[in-house]
Amino acid sequence: MLRHAWVAIAAFMLMAGAAGAAPSDDAFAAYQKGDYKTALTLMRPLAEKGDVKAQYNLGAMYANSLGVSQDHKEAAKWFTLAADKGNVFAIVDLAVLYQNGQGVAKDYKKAMELFRLGAEKKSSTAEASIAAMYERGLGVTQDYKEAAKWFRLAADHGNATAQYNVGLMYANGRGLPKDLKQAAQWYRKAADQGLDSAQLNLGAMYYSGDGVPKNAVEALKYFRLSAQQKNGRAQFNLASLYAAPLQGDGIMQDLARALVWFTAAASTLTGEEAKIANANVTEVASKMTQPQLRAAQAIVRECRDGNYKKCD
Repeated sequence: MLRHAWVAIAAFMLMAGAAGAAPSDDAFAAYQKGDYKTALTLMRPLAEKGDVKAQYNLGAMYANSLGVSQDHKEAAKWFTLAADKGNVFAIVDLAVLYQNGQGVAKDYKKAMELFRLGAEKKSSTAEASIAAMYERGLGVTQDYKEAAKWFRLAADHGNATAQYNVGLMYANGRGLPKDLKQAAQWYRKAADQGLDSAQLNLGAMYYSGDGVPKNAVEALKYFRLSAQQKNGRAQFNLASLYAAPLQGDGIMQDLARALVWFTAAASTLTGEEAKIANANVTEVASKMTQPQLRAAQAIVRECRDGNYKKCD
């Protein structure tokens, strides 16, 4: 099953200001319209006057290239100012910069210190980040049990990536006793929140009958949800089910859909996996009549244009 490493990502969050704070309202409206340059212009004076929300937002704009060239050093500057005032989002995003050495010298000890401060403020992202550092042994002795403890805390607070990681630890028996039923339960929680890796793994469990009753139709459902988010392995698995369903699975062979999803997988996957997907495209196409092939290729173009979000 796919191992999806947990990665903390700086998030942009505009927050409403006090009532009557027109510049803040204008900045928010500009951002909502995608007019990042105007939002940046309006945000900067507020940040320079000490507005903590503006300081955080300005840092996030520099971190995420919104209306300005990406500049992690400038992002770190504004995150630090907001973090010093207790802004939890700034604390966590500043920790990410220290963890990755972006805009500041890489410092796992400082990152952990900030993540712990964020965790004290009930940030599930901070909790999951602490877990990831213990899991990977970044600045601390690698400790899977401690990682599991923090992932579980974040998972209980609704963090989908942490829920996935709890499932992964149950599935692999690392940091937690191996328990495929528990793994499936946690994958389901994350899958229900739309996490593609959890959807992929839950689909695989339904297909193999590990931890859940064997059910190819349910497997198809979860592979599809993951594939629509451009998860290459889910796209490959979905195509495989359409290309050669097993007797009694409750799935009808559909070469057109198989061609669509093998084509998608070939463009999403890399290396040997992409080569196998390409070979399958050729094989499936060889079994189709020319009218069927033309119709399937039209669906491929339609799905690609729609970013696969509505393809089945």
